[in-house]
Amino acid sequence: MIQKSERNRTHIMSKIFFFVYNVLFIPLFFVLVHFAGLFHHKIRRGITGRKGLFEKLEKHIANGSNNNRKIWIHISSLGEFEQAKPVIDEIRSRMPVVQIILSIFSPSAYENIHIQDKNIFVTYIPVDTYWHVKKFIDIIQPDIAITVRHDIWPNFHWYLKKKNITSLLIDASITDKRKTLYQIFRVPIRSVIGTFTRILTVSEESSRRYQMVYPEAERIQVLGDTRYDRVLQRSQNNQKIEFLIKRGYFNRRNTFVAGSTWPSDEKILLPAITEAIDRFPEFTVIIAPHEPTEEHLIQIEGFFDKRNIKSIRYSELDKIFKWSFRILLIDGIGLLANLYSLGELAYVGGGFGPGVHNVLEPAAHGCAVLFGPRNTISIEPQLLLQYGGGKVIEFEKNVDQFLNMMFTNPQSIQAIGEKARDFILSNTGASRKIVDIIENC
Repeated sequence: MIQKSERNRTHIMSKIFFFVYNVLFIPLFFVLVHFAGLFHHKIRRGITGRKGLFEKLEKHIANGSNNNRKIWIHISSLGEFEQAKPVIDEIRSRMPVVQIILSIFSPSAYENIHIQDKNIFVTYIPVDTYWHVKKFIDIIQPDIAITVRHDIWPNFHWYLKKKNITSLLIDASITDKRKTLYQIFRVPIRSVIGTFTRILTVSEESSRRYQMVYPEAERIQVLGDTRYDRVLQRSQNNQKIEFLIKRGYFNRRNTFVAGSTWPSDEKILLPAITEAIDRFPEFTVIIAPHEPTEEHLIQIEGFFDKRNIKSIRYSELDKIFKWSFRILLIDGIGLLANLYSLGELAYVGGGFGPGVHNVLEPAAHGCAVLFGPRNTISIEPQLLLQYGGGKVIEFEKNVDQFLNMMFTNPQSIQAIGEKARDFILSNTGASRKIVDIIENC
């Protein structure tokens, strides 16, 4: 009797949430977005980019074979695309004729994802009004819908459930902050999360957390995180920096790569780098600032100029015949994941500022990975520490210690790097497992 009462209460609350969401939230969201678009360029690009969305989608579907299986994959931004990419590649490898519709929320991601494959169609996701949702899904008629991580729009998932379309949430995780939100709004969130056919989580901890908002615990599976597959995949293709590799200027054993650095990181790093350059004539450094603005680049260059240390920007390399610099300063984006292959010791920035960035990229290249004390924003730095592939830097003298070790005890640096690489390899395989499930749905 208690269980029946609880189900009735949940059903009533879900109906209320559906009403509030569609009558109050979505119209308000629509108005606010269009108002914000008057002042914010990125939001305006998203609004403009969605014009003609359904016509383009209908044309693509009409040009394809109606007999082919259709898989709809939704991502929010470039970060989720990196997680979806190995899954997409695995699907294409096993099911070459399947049609994939990749929907995206972020304008930056939509404008920067370029896929040359006639069986993959990239589109914006429309605003989550009920009629937009109905039209979008009715055009695609997907056999399976896949959401990567957490860009979950209620109307889409309610309608998928209504149409009995298999829906998977992959790379699912619930952070501490999100856990609190889920606990407070458990009933309305359950009405949306409960529509998924299966939830495929990155860890046992996330699996336990999803049980508070997902009614069928047996349909929650721990398959791991596809980011490990992706960083390993990218580490095996360094075509972007092929000319650097061929030039042979950087000796991996003598090169230190500092990636995604903030001024707060550089305050600790740059003095230690200066001392190491004075001590070790073969020592070279690659610095890739998190935000390579002109002001930031000039600030770093000025630091080394005052100490008579030659630096050069990446964009100027092709203008110089004879290289004799000690510092390579990266003044573009999109190269860092590959640049880690040039060094044996790496520092990942953010740990003295907003929080450590991606430690998986250098680990995939077998770098010994250093990072600052603010390293709990994501779980990966903690796991890497436990595995022995990462070390925390708190003071300038800690940086000195590891830069000295590169030349006085290189075996120790190599041993840490091997553990970092093993950490990546031990966590790969999630994409294959996810596609195993897709094939059997």
